[in-house]
Amino acid sequence: MAHILFIYKQFPSPSVGHAGGESLFQLMAGLHRRGHRLSLVARILDEERDQLPAVDALCDHVHTVPHHRAMDGPPPLNVLRSYVSLRRAAARVIREQRPDLVHVETTQTAITLLGLRMPPASLRTQDVNWFLQEQRAARSAGLARLDARIKHALYRWLEPALYRRYALLLAISEGDRRLLAPTRPERPLLLVPLAPALHPDPAIAPAVAPGPTLLFVGAMYRDHNIAGATWFLDHVWPRVLREVPDARFYVVGNRPPPALRARAEGERVNVTGFVPDLAPWYRAAAIFVAPMLVAGGLLQKVVDAMAMGVPVVATSSCNHGLGATPGRHLITADAPEAFAAEVARLLRAPDARAAIGAAGQAFIRARYDPEAAIDRWDAALRELAEGTPPRVV
Repeated sequence: MAHILFIYKQFPSPSVGHAGGESLFQLMAGLHRRGHRLSLVARILDEERDQLPAVDALCDHVHTVPHHRAMDGPPPLNVLRSYVSLRRAAARVIREQRPDLVHVETTQTAITLLGLRMPPASLRTQDVNWFLQEQRAARSAGLARLDARIKHALYRWLEPALYRRYALLLAISEGDRRLLAPTRPERPLLLVPLAPALHPDPAIAPAVAPGPTLLFVGAMYRDHNIAGATWFLDHVWPRVLREVPDARFYVVGNRPPPALRARAEGERVNVTGFVPDLAPWYRAAAIFVAPMLVAGGLLQKVVDAMAMGVPVVATSSCNHGLGATPGRHLITADAPEAFAAEVARLLRAPDARAAIGAAGQAFIRARYDPEAAIDRWDAALRELAEGTPPRVV
């Protein structure tokens, strides 16, 4: 069995509050069950330290450095200090522990590690950043569009060059795999998607009383989530209320900004902030809405909603990575009028909601089996450990 070192700019754990960290923890647990030895280098927030025991149980060694939000001082300097600390910790652990393999999670982490001498290494991107900036440019104007175009050009050059440095590249969705395949046609490209973090259980009590309840979940400090929720509140929600006056909308997720909190009046619109368990909120939802205007990778929130049997109404961007069939597994709409009309239609049609929810749930079970994905990755890692010489990444 191999000794695998994981390096990640975030902290992975079962309930860390961001999809990437929770997904990586599941993958690490799967490799641990298959007999591999694991170590971790990651940045950590102070409030995440109580989750260290769950990670310690999987790993021989866990090495953490402070996340920039856990540091005192000017934020831009803290970002630099935090990433430099991550790079130094990774270099020290590689030198002292001499792992058989290294796995790097996210493009940002890979950029931080440029130039380090490593054993054979794999990289999972989570997002294709040039694709995100391409979407952002199409929806922006003025300086925001110029900024997006500059970043798109930078990432379009940087990311393929970075990917080619890794012996094994992992895509998080089928959509991303199609985007990444031309960047490295002669190297392995493996699909290791986000797996459902939640599973239906009738014993779970709904967080609020059942009714015409709409739910949106996300890390609410992230720009794409804020923009999606704001677009929904500004352009879709008033149209829904005209059709279904007793509808309620809940925005659930960590660190919502003050401007979003101000939209909550406690009756029709509610912004909860962090909640320790999302399952009761999905149980309470009649419909899950995914109004993201810019999206890539694979949205954990949508995967979880479908896994729980909750019907989803989403923008087409949210289906990029998922690859579900619109009208069958979920409903897609991009114009505010169409989005509102689909939401209102489903709120008034319980049979249609049940059919979409059941079809979406079956789709997730068939396509997003985490054990099958881990088996593919495990086999690829074993081949990598047996036959690939060390390389500089």
